[in-house]
Amino acid sequence: MKETIHIACAADNTYVQHTGVMLTSLFENNTSNNIHIHLFSAAFSEENKNHIENIVKKYHQTFSFYTLEQSLFDGCYISHHVSYATYYRIVIPKIIDKNISKILYLDTDIIVRKDLLPFWQTNIENAIIGAVLEPLFDDFKRLNIPPENKYFNAGILMINVESWVSNNLTEMIFTYISNNKNLLTFWDQDALNANLYKNWFSLPPKWNQQSAVFELSRKKLLEVYREKELDEAINDPSIVHYTGSSKPWDYLNLHPMKGEYFKYLNKTIWKNYQFPNVTFSKRIQKTLMHILGVKTFQKIVSVTLSS
Repeated sequence: MKETIHIACAADNTYVQHTGVMLTSLFENNTSNNIHIHLFSAAFSEENKNHIENIVKKYHQTFSFYTLEQSLFDGCYISHHVSYATYYRIVIPKIIDKNISKILYLDTDIIVRKDLLPFWQTNIENAIIGAVLEPLFDDFKRLNIPPENKYFNAGILMINVESWVSNNLTEMIFTYISNNKNLLTFWDQDALNANLYKNWFSLPPKWNQQSAVFELSRKKLLEVYREKELDEAINDPSIVHYTGSSKPWDYLNLHPMKGEYFKYLNKTIWKNYQFPNVTFSKRIQKTLMHILGVKTFQKIVSVTLSS
């Protein structure tokens, strides 16, 4: 009997389309695997739940939905493009069936391009989680993390459920959030790193290709990743993660792998998606970004605004 890959994801109503696209990419590239989707939400309509369940059933996989109490997250810090849904992942190991020894958490702003079975079978060496390094982070002092340690991106996590629960991680992280709101910049990701910096296993960046690999210099990236791993993450990633506030469903987004999102969007009920509020000025701006490059365009805008 084939092993079941348990996938957890969390979303609210604003991300139903992107959840559907992520799951479609997952199923399209994992046709030989048994997959059980565990979706967690404190704000998901019955209609949207049915949309997601129909996608899972279309690919003959299994589905469980978990309704969370919104009050659990009322004291959590949010800002910018992030909603309370980012904190849902904290409670997943506490709620999931205890017979499930590990679970793979996936953000919903990602595209799965490869077979996940090798990832699922990775030995995370008795750590509480497996994750991929975050190349942009260098603010260890703010979180009181000793500088010899590393900081991970929390968008893709291989979670050792038993170890997480036995170490009371859910309670510890909520306590940390409550006591350190003034320290948090990257929301629950900061809280997870502050509590797990000694107990996580570093995974190859192909399993979480972050947008920073296209934004930072190669020299800077090689301070974080091995050369072969970096090249694989850039050229042929297993998972594309659209990190940052600009997403592929935004008209002005110029992510090099933006097309991957629309490839799978076109296989869903949202295939007729249209970019909202595309003004003439936005069209001009996008043209200039293409011609000049994003960084050059941003520098020109910055200089213009400050003069």
